[in-house]
Amino acid sequence: MKENNSKMKKILIPVIAFAICLAVIWKWTYGFSAFTIYSYTLKEAGNSPRPLPDFQMMDQNGNMFNLKDKHKYVLINFVYLDCPSACHKVNNQIDQIYHLFSGAVVPEKLEFVTVSFDLKDDNITKIKNYRNLYGNDIDGWTFALPYHFNQQDFTRLLRKIGIWTYTIPETGVINHSLYLFLISPDNKIIKIFDPARDDNHTIIEQINKCLQEKKISSLS
Repeated sequence: MKENNSKMKKILIPVIAFAICLAVIWKWTYGFSAFTIYSYTLKEAGNSPRPLPDFQMMDQNGNMFNLKDKHKYVLINFVYLDCPSACHKVNNQIDQIYHLFSGAVVPEKLEFVTVSFDLKDDNITKIKNYRNLYGNDIDGWTFALPYHFNQQDFTRLLRKIGIWTYTIPETGVINHSLYLFLISPDNKIIKIFDPARDDNHTIIEQINKCLQEKKISSLS
């Protein structure tokens, strides 16, 4: 009997340990659905549709605005202008997407907003010059900075949206999420795109579905 109990313990101990590890991983990954800090932060912010946290911005011309006052669809992304490469690749992709929509929709029914989260090094002059790199035919694509925020408070707001950022002290490089958020006319996050996985066709198709609900013809 003692020998049987000893064998049973040898079997149960690793099984219980494995079950505990599995439970911890399940909790830390939101049910095995978030395996990176980027996806975890996005999952932690909540499922869509959900309200976009309210914040005021200043555009490249120094004008104040708030997305909730636009009452239209907005595709918004968050970058910093000294980014080594990833931010620029995403903005180049957005530039391609932008030009696939007709002038009847952009900016009448759909706008694009790119927000810098680097409050230390980015300013109005810098974002205006950066926007100019994309030419003069991008009416409806705004580049902006958060208004009346310090870096710590805006980082917290980004977490509520679903964006993770971390500045490496030694280099100043900011590691961050690269998601695109489609905001509805009633200021809710209704679609989230990962430009590393979602191609232009997928993004446009999903935006079109939302636009078509309002009976809007979007593509040229």
